[in-house]
Amino acid sequence: MYKEIVSGLTELAHLKQLCKKKPDLLTTLNSCKAKEYEEIWLILHKALEERTSPDKLLYDGENSTLLFREEDDRQYFLMCINFICIYLQHLANSDKRKKYIKMDDNFYALFYKLIEVQFMLSDREVRMSFGKCLLQICELNLEESEFSANVKVNLLIFLLWKTCSSEGKGVDISRLKKNKDLCKYIKWGIPEKSTNSFYLLCSYSLNLPKFYAHPDGKFFLAHVWSQHESIASHLFNKFLHNTVLLSHESISHYSQIIHSTWKNCEGVMKETLEVQIEHLVNLALKCPIKVAARFRNVLSIFHNNKGDKSINNLIFKIYEPVIWRSLMSPNWKLRFNATCIFQMIFPVVDPCIKNVNYLASMEKAYQALLDLAEDVNACVLQAVAKCICHVLNELWEIISEQKRSALVEVLLTKLLKEKQQDNVKVEVLLGFHEMAKNKKIHKLFAKIFYRIKHLINDKSLRVRKNCIALVLELNKQLNENLSNQIDFTELIKRVTKDLFTYNVQSCIKKLSYAKYEHHEKVKNKEICEFLKLSSNLITYSMWNCSIKEQAKKCVNLLNDYPALMICISKFSTNMELVQRYKLASVLFEITNVKLREEGNSVLLRVGGATNGASGEGYPDGINTGKPQFSSNTMSNFLEDPIINGKYVKYASLLLCVAYLLKPKNEQEIELCGSENIEYFLRNKFKEEYFLVSIDTLMQQFYFKILKYVNLNEDTYLGIYKYCQKELLCLHRAKNERVCRKFIVPLFYKWSLLDSVVSAHMNILNACIEFVFLHTCVDSEWASAKGGSLFLHAHSTLPFVEKDKLNYFADGGDVPDSDVGSDIKVPSLRYDKKDMCVDEKEKEKFYINEEKEINALILLSLIVKKKKYHHMLFKSFESIIHNFVFKFNSYLLFIFDKLTQSDFELSRHFISPHYDDKGEFNFVQFLLYDSTKIKGYFHLYISFFFFCYTSKRSNFPHDWHTLIDNTLRSIHLISSVKFKNEIEIVTSGSLAGVTTLGERAAHVNDRVAQWATYTRTILHFLMHFLDMVEFTVAMKMTPIEDLDFSDLVKNVFMFYKCYELVQGGLNGHEKGGTEDHTDEREGGRALCQIYLGVWSRVSEFLLFILNCDYFEKKTEIKLSVLYPFFLFTYEVVHKEDIERVMNKYAALIKERETFFNFIKNYKKNNSMVSYMRESHVNYIQGILDNISMPKEKAKKGSS
Repeated sequence: MYKEIVSGLTELAHLKQLCKKKPDLLTTLNSCKAKEYEEIWLILHKALEERTSPDKLLYDGENSTLLFREEDDRQYFLMCINFICIYLQHLANSDKRKKYIKMDDNFYALFYKLIEVQFMLSDREVRMSFGKCLLQICELNLEESEFSANVKVNLLIFLLWKTCSSEGKGVDISRLKKNKDLCKYIKWGIPEKSTNSFYLLCSYSLNLPKFYAHPDGKFFLAHVWSQHESIASHLFNKFLHNTVLLSHESISHYSQIIHSTWKNCEGVMKETLEVQIEHLVNLALKCPIKVAARFRNVLSIFHNNKGDKSINNLIFKIYEPVIWRSLMSPNWKLRFNATCIFQMIFPVVDPCIKNVNYLASMEKAYQALLDLAEDVNACVLQAVAKCICHVLNELWEIISEQKRSALVEVLLTKLLKEKQQDNVKVEVLLGFHEMAKNKKIHKLFAKIFYRIKHLINDKSLRVRKNCIALVLELNKQLNENLSNQIDFTELIKRVTKDLFTYNVQSCIKKLSYAKYEHHEKVKNKEICEFLKLSSNLITYSMWNCSIKEQAKKCVNLLNDYPALMICISKFSTNMELVQRYKLASVLFEITNVKLREEGNSVLLRVGGATNGASGEGYPDGINTGKPQFSSNTMSNFLEDPIINGKYVKYASLLLCVAYLLKPKNEQEIELCGSENIEYFLRNKFKEEYFLVSIDTLMQQFYFKILKYVNLNEDTYLGIYKYCQKELLCLHRAKNERVCRKFIVPLFYKWSLLDSVVSAHMNILNACIEFVFLHTCVDSEWASAKGGSLFLHAHSTLPFVEKDKLNYFADGGDVPDSDVGSDIKVPSLRYDKKDMCVDEKEKEKFYINEEKEINALILLSLIVKKKKYHHMLFKSFESIIHNFVFKFNSYLLFIFDKLTQSDFELSRHFISPHYDDKGEFNFVQFLLYDSTKIKGYFHLYISFFFFCYTSKRSNFPHDWHTLIDNTLRSIHLISSVKFKNEIEIVTSGSLAGVTTLGERAAHVNDRVAQWATYTRTILHFLMHFLDMVEFTVAMKMTPIEDLDFSDLVKNVFMFYKCYELVQGGLNGHEKGGTEDHTDEREGGRALCQIYLGVWSRVSEFLLFILNCDYFEKKTEIKLSVLYPFFLFTYEVVHKEDIERVMNKYAALIKERETFFNFIKNYKKNNSMVSYMRESHVNYIQGILDNISMPKEKAKKGSS
């Protein structure tokens, strides 16, 4: 039997077979003798040495891991551990009667080898297997020896390692605590491998919240900490390091650990701990303020338990030598830290002294407070204010009347004086707020309230806010309305001003453009809190009456202070939801009655809506019975002060109703869904009131109420039909604001927006597929044939399956309109009504120009609002990805087509001596309408941004390819070459040269086509600048490698081509007549387009300057301004040019280089030869007035 074990023990297969037959192996082991066991352990030991030699192991320096090279060696090691586990089970079964179990030396050598190897290996399975082996051997009744001690230490290390691993659980921490007594076997302070490993794991456990936040984890660390000076020093160093880095919540756990350690220590270790605590005190005093606060947090458990006699003795022992000296330090930061500690340990008196000496020591503490109040540093005074308030609140009954009065007087006369710093006054008010909760101090506030109530009108927002919070707390605690003692006149002015500030700041936050990476978010939480507290204070007793009385008070208050009433309805939180709903219904009823009176009916006349609509868009069957007026007429009405006053009054009333209906928290949102609330709303807020308001001055205010009325579309069927029709008429560019502000949010609340977006996303997908197919895929459409610009598609039109459009498939009967298309292009669509269509054709919804533009506008509104983004990605991620990829490829394709040959403007536009040869092949864009181009670019950039930044987006295409396509597009635009470039630059009305002859004026369609073509290119380039800015801001493109001089020049060159062509178009439209009025109108329109191009390019250059484009090679890169000045004509106001140049000067870091460039502009600019003398002098004259700030100061002083 024994020979069967030994024969193949060095072979993996044989060892596996033995371990697999566990009962047989146990029987064999039971029959083996001592010498046979020695031979077995010797064979295994030699086999392990061979299989764990350095050449059999693989070390990965990058990941710091050590593993077996061969899997067989690893499996043999695991089998060896398994074999020993079976042997240990044999010992447990057979040696129960023995007092101690003793093993031979060969087994010890083998086990030591296993310990050594498993320590080195980075193999979790090996460690877990060996850990089970350690647990098994420790359960045996081993004889006390060096081996047994070593085994128990390694078991403790294993348990600690398992706990600290990523899979460690609370059960493992509890098991570790149970085995805490094994710590006595560790050789403290001796640099052994096992001891060092235990130290490292203990310090690592201080990094793991799951460990030190667990009660058993705290207990184990405290126990280990108290064992020896060496481990205490090791843990303390790690403790200090982590205290500076961790959150204050984690630091509180550290505080409990060190308190528990100190509490359980005795003798020498207690002295060691007290030395460490003393070190913490020194750090809490001498570190920078923010770091010192962390160490105060560590010590807070001692400060908060100073009632314990032993802790009180410790506090006096440690603090007494340093605190008084620190309070008098010349360093204000040290005084600040000392004052913060003094607040918690006051009065620092020896608990062992007699009564007389005790009173003398107390006197010393009180005098220290009075002396600190004379400090000149505002931060120290802030800490003093907090300290005095804390002392008064905690020791009010102990402190004598004289001392109380003195300390309160210090607070009122010194720390709350008018010229005192705001942070000091805020701290006093916060202290008073805490003191107000102490019933024993209530009489004090009744006496001093008249001395602090003026702070409610303080210039500082934080002071006002905290003063109001104090008044509200006093009203609550004293059960008395102190508001009656306050004059609210100034507060109302402050509230009104702050309400406007809040609204403006909210708008600034919303207008932060997403394509810029860095923008500051406006922090208006403090204003919001002030407005809420102010509203609650002003209305403290306003709601203690019937609903009718409440409504009467609201109307009267609104008549005097409309902004204040709006603020109250929006921010007040001292009225329950049901009461607010009742009040809102009464105010709504009052408003409806008043608006139908004869003197006020003008506000509900159709045609007065600010969006410029003219009464269209009503649901079928609705007759308002009201005369219609134009928006100009309504504007004239509002110029009447009486009508305007009524408009403000009733608009404010409706706003108040809306804000009263708005839920203010999660509980109110849940309550709004109850049947009683829905029944109430259905009866009080009937649909007829909202229908009558459509297309009137009051529509926006009625529809704002709809946003907060918690009823669905079934209750407001007429409104639903109106909204549906409005969403299908966005291409008319008249109702965009109403849709954005009210209809889209209403559909979102009704859970209908998803279907609307789905229909339009499918339309968008069909349109981009159509554009991509007929440009990038179909080579026949790559460029127009025979000099024709516009191709007709009679067989392939964009269409969507009707089942993807839901009800929008039936919503296409909206009257067509030409509004929204500023360029007349031969249509790519045709009428299919007269054709015989099969069943498949009936299922298709063909997309006309209006539907396409409508989809682009609607989706542009959706992407502007962050709360709709999850809906886009959740349902339409594939369409977004497809759109980004296809439009990116489309842009690259058309820009590539533009550069395949030199751009040649027909020479008859430049000179009257040339004919139109009609040989130029136009690039087929398919997109010519400016609204469509803007919409496509807006969605492309927005979707590109979402895909790039969203963690949920699994973009299927290669980002590097898309970004590379953008870079290539930039280079392609920059590389466009113009034939007759000099003639184009120097021609045109803005350049002062008119070369257009009669011959150009007689060219018919070719002139219109050229005008459309050049303006389309110009639109593409202007919007592509947004994409350039976006990619640069997101650090996608290496900006240093780009040269923007040619890009800027070519943008202006395409404008010049459009300018020359537009002259021919104007000439053709005039037909040779001498109508100077039409000529002036055409020139004015052309000038507006030029100024738009100039402004956009100047903004682009400002953005590039702000992105460190000029940090390297500034002199060379300043050449980008040469083409900008080349096309800066006299029609640009001097002030505008100076403003732009001053912004450029502020952004460029090498300022001397920039101003030298300005001074030598005329001398160094090679493009001056293309400019008229008056043009050059105009630019140079403006640049001469721009000088460095130092020079300006000198001029001013002279």
